[in-house]
Parts: sequence; C-alpha cells; structure tokens
Amino acid sequence: MEPDDFGGWFEEAELVGGQKLLAHPRKDCLGRHCCIHNPSEHHMREWPQNFRPDKTLTERICPHGFGHPDPDDLEYKRIYVGRWEYLVAEVHGCDGCCQ
Repeated sequence: MEPDDFGGWFEEAELVGGQKLLAHPRKDCLGRHCCIHNPSEHHMREWPQNFRPDKTLTERICPHGFGHPDPDDLEYKRIYVGRWEYLVAEVHGCDGCCQ
C-alpha cells in the first residue's frame, strides 16, 4: 500500500513494537514532536506502543504491562485537540512508571 492510495491523507506507519496502522503523513508533523514520526526524548520512548482506537490514543506499554499515554500524543491533544480530549486521554490505570 502506497501513501497515495489514500489521496495523501494517510500513510502506513509502524509503531515501536510492530503494530501497523494508517497515520497522518510524515510531512504533517515536520518541526514538532510526534508519537509516530518524531518522538521526544521522554523516558518511555523505547517502550512498545499501542494505538487504542476506542480512545484515539497512542499509549506506551511499560515493563509491567500497563498502558500509559504517550507524552507526545498527550501534548498534541493538549495543544491542538482540546482540553476535554486531553483530560480524558490522560486518565489511565497506572503503576507509576510514567512519572
């Protein structure tokens, strides 16, 4: 599948850990951090990722198996999506690994 198959709106991406999904084109996040194409230097960066379509959230799976919201995904939601979506995405079962 080529990016142009979707009119340039989406392209195939692979998350850390191997999950494949359709994501925004890489060019859409140039110059800023992105949980898919340009993660920041946060301490969860190397943890496997999981996209949750039920919450439209990318999470990082800690060594204990807990899903923690990806910091770059949360930051995007905080800036571009809105306060409510950010607060909903921030809620998760936590063992403290994301602190």
